[in-house]
Amino acid sequence: MKKWIGVWCVLVLGSLGLKTAAAQDKPITLDKAIQGAHAKIESELAQGTKIIVLHFSAPDQRLSDYVIDQLTAKLVNNKKLTVVERKEMDIINTEMAFQLSGEVSDESAQAIGKKFGAQSIASGKFTALGDQYQFSIKTIRVETAAIELVYQTPMKLDKKLDTLLGITEQQKAVKKAEADQKKAEADRKKAAQQAAQAARNTKLILGVRGGIGGIPALGNQTEYVEGDASPLFPEQAYSVYFGTNSLNSLMGFQVEGNFRLNSGMTVKDDNENTYKFSYSAVDIPVLIRLGVAGGGMFSLFAGPYMSIPLSKLTYKRSGAADAEYQIAPALSFMGSYGVLGGITMGVKVGPGYIALDGRYTYDINEITITMPNDDKDRLFRRRGFIVSLGYELWL
Repeated sequence: MKKWIGVWCVLVLGSLGLKTAAAQDKPITLDKAIQGAHAKIESELAQGTKIIVLHFSAPDQRLSDYVIDQLTAKLVNNKKLTVVERKEMDIINTEMAFQLSGEVSDESAQAIGKKFGAQSIASGKFTALGDQYQFSIKTIRVETAAIELVYQTPMKLDKKLDTLLGITEQQKAVKKAEADQKKAEADRKKAAQQAAQAARNTKLILGVRGGIGGIPALGNQTEYVEGDASPLFPEQAYSVYFGTNSLNSLMGFQVEGNFRLNSGMTVKDDNENTYKFSYSAVDIPVLIRLGVAGGGMFSLFAGPYMSIPLSKLTYKRSGAADAEYQIAPALSFMGSYGVLGGITMGVKVGPGYIALDGRYTYDINEITITMPNDDKDRLFRRRGFIVSLGYELWL
């Protein structure tokens, strides 16, 4: 039982100590700071100790005089300690060219204390720390020059402190405007950092697109050993995709389903017969993506794809009643495969981005087409640009 009572007492005392420390960290007025320094000195020094309130370093002599006068008066009135009179301090000020508002070394303070037979010396300073202020008092044992106690507390400006520091209303207004400007700038930077952090922490990208493909480049989109062919243009292209940008601040993966529909390719055989081809397929790319997003979005991507036919490649001779032919070998389950690369750019609209996508696709393999009544094989390969417009979410 005694053990638990002891533990409880320790917890209570520790809690009180934490509350006291927290209270001391809260800015207080000048008069409360002087009162706290007086209480600290009274509690720490022995009864009858002769003490000199030597100096207080401050930006203005009025503040220095005020702190010394008020602290001296409180110590005198309490009658626990013996305090050197202020008129004797004035003699020191005259004879030793000693400034009460300036910095004084511990050695000089010790020498002054010995001159008057004092046992302790109290000194302090007022320090500006950016937009914060600190009040500190310490006492030194004259005999050993050892520090006996230190009292420190943050301070807040009030009318009295403004007056003692010579701060005018105009100066306060200018200082407030500067502080407001700094705060606004800090808030702006914080918002930018949060936006950048949100972009870095993106886990999922979702999007849909629609556009046209088959725009020829770097050679025709179809290749034949002999005969004429028109490019696969226009070709309808629709995409759904998802990705991630979380590998690092820029890089991620993206997987797509690109649906491609075409019925516009024509081929002539050696007998000048024209055949119209059509097909539909879904391309599945696996891409590496480098992207950033904020008020706008920009990304680069590249990678391989495979194409899975949704229907067999068919053809029909124009102007004839021929049945529609299907070329089974043309597009098997793994009809074709290739590589693509491109860019996506977007502007912020609502929760996502309206995105313009441009890419170049290149089938690596060639598909052989054998025309009826023709002993020459034609080679079919898709390659060209796809341009599409869509909407993309960064979650």
